[in-house]
Amino acid sequence: MLTAFAAQPARRFPTRAAWPQGALLLMTLLLLLLAGCNDQTPTPTAAVTPAPAPAHTDTAAALAPAAGLMPAPTAAPATPIPDVAGTVVLWHSWSGADADALATILLTLQQKYPKLKVDTLFVAYDDLPQSYADAVQAGGGPDLILAPNWWLGEMVAAGVVQPLDDLVPPERLDAFWPATLANLYWQGALYGLPTNFELVTLFYNRVLIEETALPKTTADLLALAQQGPQTGIGLYASLYHLYWGLPAYGAQLFADDGKVLLDQSTGAANFLGWLATLNQVDGAYVDEDYSMLLDRFKKGEFAFLVDGPWSVADLQSALGDQLGVTLLPDGPTAPAQPWLSADGVFMNPTITPEQQRLALVAAEHFTSAESGAALATFAHRLPANRNATVTDPLLQGFIHQAATAQPLPMIAAMDQVWGYGGDMFVRVLDGNEDPTTVVKETTALINDANGK
Repeated sequence: MLTAFAAQPARRFPTRAAWPQGALLLMTLLLLLLAGCNDQTPTPTAAVTPAPAPAHTDTAAALAPAAGLMPAPTAAPATPIPDVAGTVVLWHSWSGADADALATILLTLQQKYPKLKVDTLFVAYDDLPQSYADAVQAGGGPDLILAPNWWLGEMVAAGVVQPLDDLVPPERLDAFWPATLANLYWQGALYGLPTNFELVTLFYNRVLIEETALPKTTADLLALAQQGPQTGIGLYASLYHLYWGLPAYGAQLFADDGKVLLDQSTGAANFLGWLATLNQVDGAYVDEDYSMLLDRFKKGEFAFLVDGPWSVADLQSALGDQLGVTLLPDGPTAPAQPWLSADGVFMNPTITPEQQRLALVAAEHFTSAESGAALATFAHRLPANRNATVTDPLLQGFIHQAATAQPLPMIAAMDQVWGYGGDMFVRVLDGNEDPTTVVKETTALINDANGK
């Protein structure tokens, strides 16, 4: 029996199950029936807890072709490939708008491979990792699972995911944003193909700030905030939301052996000092109250907010066309580098070689540019395939930010970083402690706890 999966670090965005019902639900049900969905009975289990960066001003132009931001030419209907025949079983927790996207993906897969059937089973998000692991360890389970990278380490430890290095040609990996692919490696081996990703970037209110005046550096952002409350910013005081500034100021989090190196330069202390200065400005907030920050931004009390794509629907309903997305400001040393986390498709290691071949056909389709476009269109997700056509300007803004993103570290040392690293910001912002001292003490606490 697999031990319960470790809980995710607290993040301010919903699980798939919490996304609103898509407008295409009826189409979803019909298409999923067509694709042979829900033919399985779930295993009963207890619920578990669950390259160089482009210059800031040139990012949009430089990335447009790679990100699929230019309209793609109309393609001729795909020629069916008759030698791909059989049945692939897929487990997932995609619901609402995500299910609409999945239905479209399954339909285009069936059109391309008419003899390939995909049977799907929905399993609740919190139950999915344990149910999948129990089924595979019992000699069964699906061929593929759609899952977040948060569970990868536990799944590898349980022996329930197949390494893909010998199954997927390296050239096929070039289509993905590097950070999305890096998220699906564990101890040097690739275990999944990425479907979509999340990260934070900078929202802005077009009424309060003109596009020509958008900040390119953290110094610009501070100067704008000092001009008056309406050109201020809301920053959620969490490690996930603020990490982007550490490398932008020259700080390095980890050595190759997992030792924390925040105290090896002045970068972390300088970024903390910048945050503390910003927090003293009227109309600028670096705060632990996430709901307050969202509310004030929606009311037009300040021009900028750092958050992720999970907030697009809520913010757009309040601000409409006033809402914009742009790059996070560069630091004095480097571009902003937010953490990026990815979802992916993973393979059952117990299936036969022939079944592996069929499963890979399906997995490569799920992660194709075509399927990425469906994820963006129907579910407003950020496709991991950088050739996917994305027409939503807000999503395009997040895709631009992916060019400088770092993969969220998926190593055991992060267990201590989440707690002590988050406290590091609070001690400086709320306790008015000296940033240099706090960085040194935080580094020592994390390394001691990790035995480094």
